[in-house]
Amino acid sequence: MRENLEKEEYIISSLPQIWGIALGLSGFFHKNKEGILVLTNKNVIFVPRYIWITTKEKEQYFAGDKASIGKIANYNESDLDEDLIENPKSWIISLDCITDVRSITTRKVDFLRITFTEKGKEKKYDFGITKTVTNYPYRQPLVFRNLDWSLWIGLIASKLKKP
Repeated sequence: MRENLEKEEYIISSLPQIWGIALGLSGFFHKNKEGILVLTNKNVIFVPRYIWITTKEKEQYFAGDKASIGKIANYNESDLDEDLIENPKSWIISLDCITDVRSITTRKVDFLRITFTEKGKEKKYDFGITKTVTNYPYRQPLVFRNLDWSLWIGLIASKLKKP
């Protein structure tokens, strides 16, 4: 029985090892998390969970510096629901609340930026992938990789409710 996903909700696409950045006060305060970015037919979901993938698998998801459309192998709706139960601080963005989705360039790196409204306030999340990560004192990104997010932007935009 699903607790966090609706019965008819299903995964359209997912990407592992994505860093989510919650933009704070005028872009000064950021919260970084590493996890899985998932697009369902109703939500964009970011679950803070590290999945180790091989170099060959990484090429499958990020071939030619493009964020591809596809699903993580052996990761389905029941796994996503379990992860949402285990990680209550997951970001669930309803497609109905999204006001803008675009690629933003910061420090010569392209990020996927999702702008949405929650409880009357506008929030922004950026998503990217790293080239290098430091593990001490805790896991943090050092250098981000430049990715083309056009496939994801087009897919999310096609799922948005048009007024």
